[in-house]
Formats: sequence, structure tokens, C-alpha cells
Amino acid sequence: MRRALLFVILAALGCEREMASMMEGGPMDGGSPDALVGMPDRMMPEAGPVDAEPPDVEPDADPNALRVNHMQVRGTNNSYHTNTNPFDLEFRDYYHLPISEQAGEQGIRFFDFDLDPDRRASIVLEPRVSDALDIETICGTWFTCLFELDLWMDENPRHALIVFFIAESWRFNSPPFLFQQLDDLERYAVDALGRDRILSPANVRGEFRTLREAIQQRGWPPTHETQGKVMLVLNDRAEARARYLERGGDDPEDRLLFLIGDPAQAEDPDTGDEVVFSFEPEFDGDPWYFETEPGELERMRELAAAGYLVHGVSDDPQMIADLRAAGAHFVATRYPDDIFGEVPPAGPVACNPVTRPDDCEPAEFEAAPR
Repeated sequence: MRRALLFVILAALGCEREMASMMEGGPMDGGSPDALVGMPDRMMPEAGPVDAEPPDVEPDADPNALRVNHMQVRGTNNSYHTNTNPFDLEFRDYYHLPISEQAGEQGIRFFDFDLDPDRRASIVLEPRVSDALDIETICGTWFTCLFELDLWMDENPRHALIVFFIAESWRFNSPPFLFQQLDDLERYAVDALGRDRILSPANVRGEFRTLREAIQQRGWPPTHETQGKVMLVLNDRAEARARYLERGGDDPEDRLLFLIGDPAQAEDPDTGDEVVFSFEPEFDGDPWYFETEPGELERMRELAAAGYLVHGVSDDPQMIADLRAAGAHFVATRYPDDIFGEVPPAGPVACNPVTRPDDCEPAEFEAAPR
């Protein structure tokens, strides 16, 4: 009933794009909230950080169970992108299916989102290249993208863990505004998906001091405990990461976001909660450059073998094969149909060649569609 009501409300607003435009405008410190009047409480951001109690972490009953780091999944790069290409730029000439179709028809279990807050901190989607190059997205705002996925999850409750990489432009990067943006990011995720569908760092850490201790001594959660859930990763190694740690320092149980790690600093003892590593080059002004460097493959293999989750991206079929062989858990591309093809009969999730146990069966991660 709750989800049906939300669907009717979104439909009454016209479409996601109208909703996105309603949520824009007005300065962060005093803009008009009229656009949000009439929305149900679940859609209204509340003040302060998310403070819901995380679920208890049950001790592992089966030490031989398949775990999150034993799987390998398909991903899309810039998962929100639609082909709005007013200047006929070749590097912008691609588009993605709606989120629900990526999850269903293409078997995508890894999504990559760049977010940009408007001046009232309602988080909307926007790529990093230029405002003029992406005036539309496939699903509107961050909330409506997640809500579309939530509806798909309702119909497919036994899906494997879905992972989101989230980067922000952090347009308002002074501490009070940055705190608010981070709080809003978490709040909108909870509003759209529900707290019980988000795998938090506390769920993985359990009784251990750090995430690294948890995965090294106990391992990642068994996959049957993460089916039907989403994992959110803050894809930022600078100011946003520091502020997120600062804001959550007094009560880290409240955090919903995992932190991205620098592969070159994976052995640093002061980064005990970095257990996800990306091998996507940082944007340096060259819009063509999406590829993971071939020279990073051995380091990727080392980190995967050590129990960490790793991500790589390419549009080249041979490099995609190399990423898979190197143990990348999240293998992303801008062209999923061309690169991945149809979902295989064994299902959308594969056994990771570097971390898999000998008796790994892909259908145990997620059954093949009927």
C-alpha cells in the first residue's frame, strides 16, 4: 500500500522530470519549500543525520557460505546518462535504459551516479562534464531513480546485492552545507528504499573494531543475507570523505555509506574502514578517458585476493575480459548491450575467478530469470 501510494503521487506530479524541476530553486538558507508541500512524510527530508538503529548482525552459521566478495557483477558507467548531445560530441553519444530495465533486462547489479545538490540541498543528478551537456537523465532526481529501483526490487526480492557508487560535485563545499548534502544523500536513500534494504558498514563490521578486521577475520556477509539489499559507496577521496568521517565520528553506527579507498594506500593502518577500491581514473579534463589502466590489473588481483571489493571500467571487450580475470567484482561499461550481451542462462551474477570457492555456483548468488 505504501509503495502504491507513492507511485500514485509521482504519477500525479506528471513525471520524474517535473518532480525534479519542482525540487529546484531557492537559496539553501531560505528558499521556498512550497515544492515539497503535500508529499508524504517518507518523501520529506527531516532535519539532522539519519539515526535509525541498524539491524543486529547475526553470527555466521555457515563459514563455508558464498559471500559478497565471491561474486562478479555487471555494471554501467554514468548509469543515469541519456543521449542529450546538442553539440554532437562523440564521447557523449551513448545512453542507458531506465534503471529498472538495466536491472531486469541487462542484469546490471552495479550503478554509477554523479550527484549535484541544488541550492536547497534537494539532490539531483548532473554529470561532471558540463551542465549544458546533460540537461536530462533517464530517471530524474536521485530520489526518483532510487524509487524506480525500489519498485523493481519489490518484484524481484531475491536479487543479488546491488552496489551504487555515488560521487557529488559538492558545489557547496563549506562544512555546514557539505554536512547537509551528505545527510540528504542518506536521507533520500532511506526515504526511497527503506532502511532495511540498505547494507550498512555496521552490518558488515559487527563486533569488530574496523571493517578490515571484520572481512579479514570473519569475511563479508554471506550472499543469502544480502539478497534484496543495496550497498552505497561514497566515491570521494577528498573533502566529502573527510566531512563524512567527521560527522559520523561520534556515532559511526549511523553511517550508511561505505568509503572508497586509494589502491596505493590499501595497507595504511589508519584506513581501516576502506574496503572498496576503484580503478577508474579520476576525471582530469579528458572526457574520453574512462578506461582502467592495464597496468593496474595485478594490483586489482592482489586486493581482490585480500578480501577487498574492487571496481574497474572499460568500453573495450578485451579489457573487460582482463578485468574479469583480475577479479574485479564490479565490471562497468558505457555500452552494456555491446559488451555484455544477454543475461546468461546461469543468471546475472558470475563466480569471481580470483576469490571463488571450488564449489561456487552462480545461481546461488541469484537465480536465473525464468
